[in-house]
Amino acid sequence: MAEYIVKAFHTQPNYLLTMSEAARVLGNKDYRAAEKLINQGHLKTYSIPGQKRVLVKYHEVMSLGQRDKQH
Repeated sequence: MAEYIVKAFHTQPNYLLTMSEAARVLGNKDYRAAEKLINQGHLKTYSIPGQKRVLVKYHEVMSLGQRDKQH
C-alpha cells in the first residue's frame, strides 16, 4: 500500500489555475463556484497576455478555507 504525504500548500508552487481547476481544488465540479468567489471579491484574477482565460493563484484558492477559520 502506498503512503501519501500531504505537504502544506504554501510549500507548493503558486501555479495559475483556470476557473475549472480552481473549482476542482475547492471540491466543486463546476467552474461557476470559482466564478462566484471572484465576483464576491474573494479571489483576485490574473491573465497572461494574448490569452482570454481568467486565472487565479493556487495559494489564494487554498487560503480561502484558512480565512474562514480566522473569522
